[in-house]
Amino acid sequence: MKNFFLSLKTTVWTLLALICVFFLGSYLMPAYREVHGGMNDRLLFQWVEESAADHPWATSWFFLSLAGLVLLTINTLLCSYHAVKGKWSREDFLLRIAPQVVHIGFLFILLAHLLGAGWGYRLSGALPVERSAKLPDDRVLSLDDLRPQIDDRGYLRDWTAEISIYENDRRVASGLLGPNHPLFYKGMGVYLKSFDQERPVAYLMVNKDPGAIWALVGAALFMLGSGIILALKWKKA
Repeated sequence: MKNFFLSLKTTVWTLLALICVFFLGSYLMPAYREVHGGMNDRLLFQWVEESAADHPWATSWFFLSLAGLVLLTINTLLCSYHAVKGKWSREDFLLRIAPQVVHIGFLFILLAHLLGAGWGYRLSGALPVERSAKLPDDRVLSLDDLRPQIDDRGYLRDWTAEISIYENDRRVASGLLGPNHPLFYKGMGVYLKSFDQERPVAYLMVNKDPGAIWALVGAALFMLGSGIILALKWKKA
């Protein structure tokens, strides 16, 4: 069993199996849109409880891919541990540490996706002026005012929206949104996409991704380790 998790063949076959499972998912997702339609708008565990549990065949690709990623994570951790244990020398330090940096970056990226899927969300929709919408984490988003700016010729020059965020019936943040000016509060970003002056409503997007920073760190480590390996191989050649 130990040799199974330490084998490079396990890595290769697991990656091949994941590719096949992802192909299966690309077929099942459009075929069962009623199951996967709200997958990106809900928390992972909420989607599993409300949709995945009642449609085992339609969501089988998801659980198979999750099992494959868990196996790949265990394989990566054990291979890294086996590679770094034992005696080290100054001459082979970079050659031994660079692949582990790549492994750590890969694991951080997996962690980022888990955090984003399990505890993040992305919501969008139209919100009328002086109305509010409930958000996860017991928060409420209110659109207080919509302010289009018209130039002398009657053309739209710019627009802003005044919003407020409430927690437990207490306003905790407020500010003006613009086309390139979102409002952030405790890792949650509120973006102004467009508006309709006649109704009047604002089209907003609310995004929270607690794994974003880990994805950035993981990508940086992955690139650093890959660059070191490439430089060492180039120097040796």
